[in-house]
Amino acid sequence: MKVILILLLSCCTIGLCAQVKSYDYAYEKKKGICVYSIAGKTEVLVTQGHDPCISPDGTKLAYTVYSKNGNRTIGIIDLTTKQKSLLHTNSYNCYGPVWSPDGDYIAYNVFDEQKANWSIAVINIADGLPRVITKKQEQCYSPAWSNDSKSVITQDLDDIFVFDLGGNIINKYKVTDVVKGMGLSSTDRVLLSPEGRKMIYSCDVDEPGYDGPPSAAFVYDVDNKTSVRLSPKGYYATGVWLQGGKVLFTGGKIQSRVSNVYVVGLDGKNLKLLFANCSNISAKTQ
Repeated sequence: MKVILILLLSCCTIGLCAQVKSYDYAYEKKKGICVYSIAGKTEVLVTQGHDPCISPDGTKLAYTVYSKNGNRTIGIIDLTTKQKSLLHTNSYNCYGPVWSPDGDYIAYNVFDEQKANWSIAVINIADGLPRVITKKQEQCYSPAWSNDSKSVITQDLDDIFVFDLGGNIINKYKVTDVVKGMGLSSTDRVLLSPEGRKMIYSCDVDEPGYDGPPSAAFVYDVDNKTSVRLSPKGYYATGVWLQGGKVLFTGGKIQSRVSNVYVVGLDGKNLKLLFANCSNISAKTQ
């Protein structure tokens, strides 16, 4: 009986120790990449790196790893065990990982040394095999996912494309029809709302800025072909992230050098400060 009790207690202890930790947000600060738990009201510094993207269930973090020789690759951290691993991307120059909503894939930017162009690759976490899905375009940047995890949205500065995971173009939009600012840069990600009828993005606008035109966040209605500005004038906005019916972005007052994270409704109302002194926000979605 004593042996059975000891075994039961041991199993319970192991279960407690192995309790999966889940966080709600990931972002960059000067000290490194941090994750934040709403329930625990705690911020945890997890690693050095850039482009943090928390997994849909909040248990893992994907990010860009810089090596001492200048190479870039994609790393993953298990937020429960803190174990780190590198994805086999078959490239020494890739960055900006983004999880699919179902947590099965990661899309990222990858440079093709032979063709000297930027492409979008996708890795299936189950088999760890990367494949480029934008071979039909010379350049593509800044991937984002459809809500059903079956397609990737990307852009080449002139057009916005929707690729399926087999590399087929299933939709295409002219940037000049969608973007109401000065055009997209290679770092501007275009997001699709869950029903796929709205596009959320940030771009430079023709307004006075601190050291050039500031950027602003917009939502474009595909059916009505109308845009609503989400970030207020007098603020800059970059790095949009969609969480339900709300948009998160890095921003701040134009004349300030401090970056914060704000949240605003898809109607451009109810702007609120979410986190101070940080950037490159991502949020769990499950």
